[in-house]
Amino acid sequence: MNPVPDHCTRALAKAQRNSVDTSGALAVAHTRDGGADLYLIVYPDRLELASTGTLMRAGAGRERIPLTAVTSVTAHRGLLRSRIDIETGGHTVSFGTDRPTAPYLADLIQQCRTGIPAASPDNTALLHHLTELHAAGLLTDDEYTTKRDNLLNPPS
Repeated sequence: MNPVPDHCTRALAKAQRNSVDTSGALAVAHTRDGGADLYLIVYPDRLELASTGTLMRAGAGRERIPLTAVTSVTAHRGLLRSRIDIETGGHTVSFGTDRPTAPYLADLIQQCRTGIPAASPDNTALLHHLTELHAAGLLTDDEYTTKRDNLLNPPS
């Protein structure tokens, strides 16, 4: 797995400043649409789309997508921006982000879908704390990735 893109670290901090619950999240991405802050939050067992403004022009909210409902994930790299397309039962959710983040998220979601075991409930708090330490700059990208991977897939 590649190091966590800076965008994800900044998105996590922004979500927390905007009171978006990211407890147990593996990664967070952020974009703006029509004046709304939109977040794509990746958990070991689901994805969540959260808005602090107008979600789909209908007010702030949060939408859950179980990973079992995800049929494919594709990263599209553009010249300046990229996007991740998430297919769920005939519907496509597109989320725009910076260039390194789309492939990182697509890879992370794919790994969660195909075999990295979901964190046990007691590891969820540890994952959240680990993410906070990384966002605060107390862990390097490599340290964070190694520790996160050890929590999700303990060595035998």
